[in-house]
Amino acid sequence: MKKIIYILVMFFALLLGVIYWINSNLNHVARELMINYVGEMAQAKVSIDNVAIDMTNGKCVIKNFVLGNPKGFQADYAIKVKEFSLEIVPSTLTEQVIVIKRIQIVAPDIIYERSDKSTNFDMIQGNIAAYLGPTKAQSPDDKKVIVNQLSIKDGKIQALAAFMNGQPVVFDLPDLYMKNLGKAENGLSPGQLGQVIVSALKKELIATVNFTKLANGALDAAADLAKTVQESPGEMVNKLKSLF
Repeated sequence: MKKIIYILVMFFALLLGVIYWINSNLNHVARELMINYVGEMAQAKVSIDNVAIDMTNGKCVIKNFVLGNPKGFQADYAIKVKEFSLEIVPSTLTEQVIVIKRIQIVAPDIIYERSDKSTNFDMIQGNIAAYLGPTKAQSPDDKKVIVNQLSIKDGKIQALAAFMNGQPVVFDLPDLYMKNLGKAENGLSPGQLGQVIVSALKKELIATVNFTKLANGALDAAADLAKTVQESPGEMVNKLKSLF
């Protein structure tokens, strides 16, 4: 009888140790999963300083998230966010479809870069689409998510292209609100959710930044500068200063 009690005590002690290890390492594991998964989808380097998960209240805070640029682009990153948060319905964590009450992304710093053929967000969207191709077909047991509310607020866009000589033009990103993501489909995979968000974000970038207009403006400034050279050295200096 004493042996049985001793074995039971040891078993529960081991179980408590496993639970403690899971809880103490959950943030680190979640951080590594996010870095690897998002990086693989977007084919770009991802860094995250910290992930803090509160399982009791279903809250998760991600700090200093940076999504790098795909190959072929010069800027250090595509998206940088100091902090964003998720609120999950805790009772759905053990279900196949996890319900996220809200995702809040505040003050993202976005570099919208154009190369000769496309933009960095065209490339990211294409990489995610390739990741979600036939070879990544979901298993019926894979987790899915429904997002009741998603908001992106107070963002800034740095528009950048080769003709701008490394001098970006800054725009305000219109606030973006989305509801019931994945509800009609009875859940989206994390990759599908990422594709929906990137597509919506790219739509706002296209509506806000007109690279053709920026290029024409640069050509007009160059032509104006060329005329100024014939006028006076003083006028030329003033025009040069106005470009930077």
